[in-house]
Amino acid sequence: MSDSNSRKYNLSDFFSNYFAHFGKLLVVNLLFCIPLAVLIGTAVLLTQFLGELSWFVVFLVIPLMSPFFAGLTNVCRKLTANHGMEPVRDYFNGIKQNWLFFLINSFFLYALTAGVFIIIVLNRESGSSGPIFAYMIIMLITSLVFILMDFSAVVMSVSVELGYADILKNSLVLIGKGIVNHLKTLFALLFMGFLLYTTIALIQQPIVSMILMGVLTLLFLPTLMMYTITYNSYQTIEKHIILPYSEEHQRIQRIQEEKKKDEQLTLEDLEPLAEGDPEEYVFLNGKTVKRKTILKMIEVRKK
Repeated sequence: MSDSNSRKYNLSDFFSNYFAHFGKLLVVNLLFCIPLAVLIGTAVLLTQFLGELSWFVVFLVIPLMSPFFAGLTNVCRKLTANHGMEPVRDYFNGIKQNWLFFLINSFFLYALTAGVFIIIVLNRESGSSGPIFAYMIIMLITSLVFILMDFSAVVMSVSVELGYADILKNSLVLIGKGIVNHLKTLFALLFMGFLLYTTIALIQQPIVSMILMGVLTLLFLPTLMMYTITYNSYQTIEKHIILPYSEEHQRIQRIQEEKKKDEQLTLEDLEPLAEGDPEEYVFLNGKTVKRKTILKMIEVRKK
């Protein structure tokens, strides 16, 4: 676990942590891009034979890539948490340990993506009719809620041992508790998309634009995007889920509770226990203490 008492999550920490491990992230990015290139290339070839159904084939890249997203998320989580990162081992451990969660999650994401696509097509063909437009709004709101939940869910799945239902339940709660970090993630991803779109629009050369996108994806885009999601989400998960159940936190909490119980004792409660040898041990709130400790407590209360 990261040292949350001294750790400060900010832009300086984000970029220094990222660039300090850029070489390792480049290795992970290449491992991720190999299956991504194969699947996208296969989907593009299949679209030549499927016509209007081609988009649903392209969307299948989402579930097929889900295990590799598990590996990518695990690496970015270890980088965020300041755990010693070993890129190749952590990437494949993430796939091995979390592929099922990411696969199940990807089917929901595929269904939402396909649903939004269908609603948009129907809305365009029907000339923005009332019911279709209402369905589109509902679908977009549902997708937004799911995406905000997913920011926490995917990071939680590689950080703590919880079942799928518990992760979804906690992720829904963390939408409210981590809304600021979620908005940071949305803004950062939209800003990256804006920069890429602007660059491609300015080039106005399809082949050059495709080459540029390929190079950027190969070098850093997947890891940078996942690191952004992980960095912002992990802060909320650490604060509300990891730290409250850590042994150190529970020990401190027990000490605070015992101190609170001691402070509630009155002079009438303490004075009978203070009679006798100051070095002798007596029971106080379920623990043994010397009588001289009780004498000090009485002295403090009298002052």
